[in-house]
Amino acid sequence: MGAQPPRPQLTGEELAYYRAVEDLFARLRGTPFLLTPKDFALLRRWWQEAVPLAAVATGVAEVFERARERGGDPVSSLAYCRHAVQRHARRLAVAAAGAERVPETVDVAAAVARLAAEVRAAATRRHGEPSIAAALLSLAATLETVPTSATPAAVDELLGRLELAIFEALFGALAPADRATVEAQVAGELAGIDLAPEIRARTERALRLRAVRELLGLPRLELASP
Repeated sequence: MGAQPPRPQLTGEELAYYRAVEDLFARLRGTPFLLTPKDFALLRRWWQEAVPLAAVATGVAEVFERARERGGDPVSSLAYCRHAVQRHARRLAVAAAGAERVPETVDVAAAVARLAAEVRAAATRRHGEPSIAAALLSLAATLETVPTSATPAAVDELLGRLELAIFEALFGALAPADRATVEAQVAGELAGIDLAPEIRARTERALRLRAVRELLGLPRLELASP
């Protein structure tokens, strides 16, 4: 970790929170990355304000996704993500406050716990691939911070946004042979299909996400996932 306060001021849980965000940021950039003092101060404020790790991860992922769609440079500072993180944190807080007035048809806590357990199991199966195992364990830890008092609709939206970004990062962490397998599968499914460039790009991404999920034996990140 870069630019940290003195270690005695950090609890294990707090340090894990910081490392999870820093690791996700680096994974989405595709390059090693250390938080600047300004970024660390922002991250520490989120911790002190009890912003769920899931809201931080989703906001960061959303900003990277927008940058990717624009074809711009990779996001260079956590500060660029602050508005997206605040928006997701507020959305979850509002959803949690109104949850008592919404009929529950899904046991959100049980569903999220099941997803986290399945992701941890996938990490165990990939113990020989440290980068993949670490990414999966980070995803499981993030899932475990999803506010289960929020409405099922709010949690499902959060999970869907998280899945898009995390699975894209997982693709980048795959071994070259596995990436080639995924790309060949996607190319085979699109062979002979004429699509406009923008639609083709979205379709390729959706198929790649599904192929990565199948390759790693991961569940769909949704409450109703069997």
